[in-house]
Amino acid sequence: MTAPAPSQAWQARFPSRAHVERYLMTIKDPATREHVREKLGLEPISACLPPRPVRPMLPILPVRPIEPLSFEAEPSRGRVELSLPYPPSLNAIWRSMVVRYTPKNPNAIPYRARVLLSERGREYRRAVASAVIAAGSPRTPPGARLSVTLHVFAPDQRKRDLSNIPKALEDALTHAGVWADDSLIDEEFIKRGPVVAGGRVDVVITPLTSTLFAGTG
Repeated sequence: MTAPAPSQAWQARFPSRAHVERYLMTIKDPATREHVREKLGLEPISACLPPRPVRPMLPILPVRPIEPLSFEAEPSRGRVELSLPYPPSLNAIWRSMVVRYTPKNPNAIPYRARVLLSERGREYRRAVASAVIAAGSPRTPPGARLSVTLHVFAPDQRKRDLSNIPKALEDALTHAGVWADDSLIDEEFIKRGPVVAGGRVDVVITPLTSTLFAGTG
């Protein structure tokens, strides 16, 4: 019996070329696999693969130095963003009391009512001042007319009037030195957000470039 030609040696043991390839895939060692392929009269695996396309070399471009980012542009516009504690109600911040004084008219009653900041109101001012310091003690441009946006996140689901929020918060920002006085506000927007634990008010203060009160601040 004549031995099969080297190029047809696999035909003596396998019914088809597909059976040969499946058998070869069971050989884990690549060197042994290539040796068996040679004995079966098959071309090396590298000859079965399509040639790899030759990619043209990209031109080498000069490296441009990266300029450091400047963080002076945004603060110079005077925009201030703060996250502040939720203010107490106006009734909790202010309290009325009767104090004794010496009137100019000796026939006048030597007592009069005064509205004073309560202990809770003083605590809130201190909390706002601490939040402002933690944010880097931002300041609005001197005399600039202002637009203020308040995003209010209440601490619970109780009914609360948004109109009660601004006054205590603005007085606290004045006390903290963010602006000279809240009379500089020409625009104010208030929107209600979802309930968050503890509550907070996110404040965005933007100097106005056009206002009816330009130059009168």
